[in-house]
Amino acid sequence: MFHYMGGVPRTIRFDNLSPAVKKIGAKGERELTDTFERFVLHYGFQYEFCNPGKGNEKGHVEAMVKYVRNNFLLPECFITDLDHFNEAQWQLAEEDRDRLHYDKKVLQSQLFLEDKQEWLILPEKKFDCVRREEVKADKSGMVTIDKKLYSTSPRFAKQSVRGQISYNEIVILNDQNEVIVRHSRLYGAKRKSMIWQPYLHLLSRRPEAIKYSNLYNQFPPIWTEYFQNCTEEEQKAALRLLGNLLKNNDFKTLNQALELASAHSHPSSDHIKHCFYTLRKNDREHQEMETKVKVPSIPEATRGLSHYDTFFTTAVEVTK
Repeated sequence: MFHYMGGVPRTIRFDNLSPAVKKIGAKGERELTDTFERFVLHYGFQYEFCNPGKGNEKGHVEAMVKYVRNNFLLPECFITDLDHFNEAQWQLAEEDRDRLHYDKKVLQSQLFLEDKQEWLILPEKKFDCVRREEVKADKSGMVTIDKKLYSTSPRFAKQSVRGQISYNEIVILNDQNEVIVRHSRLYGAKRKSMIWQPYLHLLSRRPEAIKYSNLYNQFPPIWTEYFQNCTEEEQKAALRLLGNLLKNNDFKTLNQALELASAHSHPSSDHIKHCFYTLRKNDREHQEMETKVKVPSIPEATRGLSHYDTFFTTAVEVTK
């Protein structure tokens, strides 16, 4: 929010939210969390907290929460892309500033500009709101974070790595704080996130090791069967192909390409690659046709000679 607005308010009042306050003492003294203290120091603002159990101190805030919900989030929103949804919400907030303040009868956009003159300057870098912990990878290079499995690289099997955890992303780092791999954070029933590229590039140099690793059973069945019938050189080429073409860890199009290439015989990696790009091209052309081609509406058919009768009736009236 600070970086979007372009500055930091000098004083901010908070409710006693658990990410900020660990404990409230007898005289109102508060034990703050380490993350909140780092957050305050990073941006340099002064903080205030509401008194516990004093709902009247935050009534206006609660009223504004209700206003936002009723005007921006109802009727119920269907979200397919959270980043795009957030951008749309920022736009609604910008437009909402062009209305009079309920009490001061001045445009809120004008009050915003006046407040902006008193703000603190933004620091050069954003605050990373993340949790960091050291985890040990198993023999397959998988680590467990919050009871979910995330891949690293086979090079880090049975080694300690660092996990950087935010609300939407898990970043795995080595001991030099260099990024090994990035994952979207898992929620719900899904238990494992697998980024294949680090494994595929290493296995392409040592394909004979694939059958002795747990990764062999993690490939889609169609690929497992294909590798069983490959020579060592064919396995190398196929693994390099997967490493180059596999995007977002979605095997769907690659599975279709292998199935198409295997229709008549055991295919080479070049044959699979050709089928893959053919499928991609056909899919793009199909999407373009759906968006560009518009069939004109067909006029309703009429039978008989009534339209001629109407024409001649009009012509006679004009002559008279």
